[in-house]
Amino acid sequence: MSEMGRLDGKVVVVTGASKGIGKAIAFAFAAAGAKVVLAARTRGTLEQVTAELRESGAEALAVPTDVTNVHAVKQLIQRTLDVYQHVDILINNAGIGHFGPVVDFDPDDWDAVLNSNLKAVYLCAKYALPPMLEQGSGQIINVLSIAAKVAFQASSAYCAAKAGALALTKVLASEVRQQNIRITAVLPGSVHTPFWDDVPEHPDFEQMLTPEHVAGTIVSVCQQPSGMVTEEIVVMPPLGIL
Repeated sequence: MSEMGRLDGKVVVVTGASKGIGKAIAFAFAAAGAKVVLAARTRGTLEQVTAELRESGAEALAVPTDVTNVHAVKQLIQRTLDVYQHVDILINNAGIGHFGPVVDFDPDDWDAVLNSNLKAVYLCAKYALPPMLEQGSGQIINVLSIAAKVAFQASSAYCAAKAGALALTKVLASEVRQQNIRITAVLPGSVHTPFWDDVPEHPDFEQMLTPEHVAGTIVSVCQQPSGMVTEEIVVMPPLGIL
């Protein structure tokens, strides 16, 4: 990787960083020279991933966080500032999925999906933005899904949350682009991650994207020259929607 593409000294906050795409993102940013703050609900797994990063020579910090909780998100950003003094990049990656026909869908599951995939994006952006605005630069990448644009049966809450998060991303971009804050929505197709563990019927894993495909795309967006911004990028398996 050329020096122009490196992110040495940049502080990156990654949510949902204990597994799947989030873990791959953390490792990809560390490989590019960034300091990585890993956030997820599961302390044990999060600390294990952080230890792996440190063993590889990276600078990494674990902050157990429920990104649907306003106080927890505030603490995540404050802890980052206390340790590293600034926040350069926020990767909103955390999210869950519950699936089933609308007529059978449990209201509590609906709330959980909307909170983790939409409310959390709002909260993390809201509290990461003040230090970015103060320093006059920053980047927020929201990891969404092709479900933001495509209707999948038995996925009402997930599709609604991702579509809402895409709209939120566009509004956010319009609000902060004049302050040198870059906002990007990344919409992957099917990715082989633990997300599918609770889905009884799923596409062929071998045809899916890997977490590393998505992570590499995200890091490359952050390595682009400051005079440009990629506002939306769709990353699909070669066969398209599976």
